[in-house]
Amino acid sequence: MLSLSKLFSQNTKNFLQLTACSFGTRVKDLIPLYERIIVERKETKTKTKSGIVLPDSASKASQRATVLAVGDGLIDKNGKRFKPTVKVGDTIILPKFGGVNVVFEDKDVIIIKESDIMGIISKN
Repeated sequence: MLSLSKLFSQNTKNFLQLTACSFGTRVKDLIPLYERIIVERKETKTKTKSGIVLPDSASKASQRATVLAVGDGLIDKNGKRFKPTVKVGDTIILPKFGGVNVVFEDKDVIIIKESDIMGIISKN
């Protein structure tokens, strides 16, 4: 059985990690639970590097997002916790439809389960 003190201490760490986020976006007081991840969609480009203007259909909804906060991970029926693969600051690929859109502190964020994330974009 998982003790509440372990849950709260880990969530406190996540809260500190979240408020220390240095990516220009701070979402205070919103702590994801278990396998949930809080992300913010990246702005879509309206023009390519070579100057070609992209149609509206190409920029409707970006599937790229930045991870703002990470829950403690999934807990199986035996109480074993599986730590998340993603971390704060990662750029990920989301499905077009999925997660819960939330406006929090005037920011549009998405709360999504880690298992719904399609991939992590490598920084290399």
